[in-house]
Amino acid sequence: MSVANPKAASVPPPPDYDVEFRSLSDDAWYSVCTVLDGEKLTLKYQNFSDDDDCIFEVKNFKTLEEVERLKDRFRPISAQLQDNECHKVVGGVVVCASHSFDGSDNRFYDAVVDDVVHKEHSFEQGGEMCSCTFIVIMQHGPIAGCLVNKTIESLCLVQSYACLDPNLLLFLKMVKERLQNEPCNTKCAKQSPCKKHPPDEAKSNDHSDWSRDDNDLGGCSSVFLIDNLDKDISPSTIVEFIRSHTSLSVQACVFPSMSSEMYTQGAIVLNCRKNLEKLSKFLDCQNHIIMSKRGRPWVVTENLSGYDSFAVSIQNLMHKYQASFAQENWQHKSTGHALKVVYPGSEEYATAKQLRDLFMEFTEHQRRLHKRLAIEERKILQPSQVA
Repeated sequence: MSVANPKAASVPPPPDYDVEFRSLSDDAWYSVCTVLDGEKLTLKYQNFSDDDDCIFEVKNFKTLEEVERLKDRFRPISAQLQDNECHKVVGGVVVCASHSFDGSDNRFYDAVVDDVVHKEHSFEQGGEMCSCTFIVIMQHGPIAGCLVNKTIESLCLVQSYACLDPNLLLFLKMVKERLQNEPCNTKCAKQSPCKKHPPDEAKSNDHSDWSRDDNDLGGCSSVFLIDNLDKDISPSTIVEFIRSHTSLSVQACVFPSMSSEMYTQGAIVLNCRKNLEKLSKFLDCQNHIIMSKRGRPWVVTENLSGYDSFAVSIQNLMHKYQASFAQENWQHKSTGHALKVVYPGSEEYATAKQLRDLFMEFTEHQRRLHKRLAIEERKILQPSQVA
């Protein structure tokens, strides 16, 4: 029998780095351990020293918006994909992908799967080896918007935001209770640009300095899918246009399209349930049409609840997509004129309505073709069942 070490009881167990935090410095995801000490929440980065800890204090939060922005920078640790799990990676799925910029420093950013090049798996020493190539669109970071080829070992599946860290939840609860007891604080927050610190300098406690452009998605949101957009339209153009006409703060993204297509699709996300009807009436109104300066009318195809599976993927994407908006807004300050609202009685409205009806007829034809394709595929893949 081994002799017990009398000092063993005084040695704390190793911390669990089971939380992901999106850094303010490089917008990358890091594995962290949370430590709650009174009204102070400390983030300890995995494989970093204590000098790199990021500290948040209850007293430094000024508004409930800041609380939500902090909350949305956390999520459960993403699950590393195994070779036999590549079937889970399909088009449209949001993954957390590792990327190296100098061959050694791997950082993790979210990406959307665009396509998968399937290859037959091999079996070596009893283990399954995936040789598939996953083409993903990076959603944030230095190469946001770029198509990148990835292998299975560089991908992780993003987990649900529903289960958050207990230390974080308790800390947020304390902040909210303090703000509710001091209502005047909700009016005192500054709106200056975000101070972004690298992990070794992330000790900023003045959370009112977080930019409103960094306001992430939280809670149950609504996602509007917009079709027939100009291919070169920017998300910031959409955000600015809606803000100028409705005073609503939304998020937006523009999806990639094939070179053969004349248009593209996008999504608008509203994170405020009470303004849902206002935005819905503006986007899909019988008394006006939204169109581009080139004459292309918007077509609202779907309004999804935040609990819809596809909407969840869009929301996860939007958490990261916003990171590039601030820089984009600096580059495209005068983009609101790219869109306009036209009203009945004008020649522009008559043209826009005709084009919108033509587009809807085209999409209905596509829907019927997709249905026919599905039937013909079943005939080939399952002839006995069809018969």
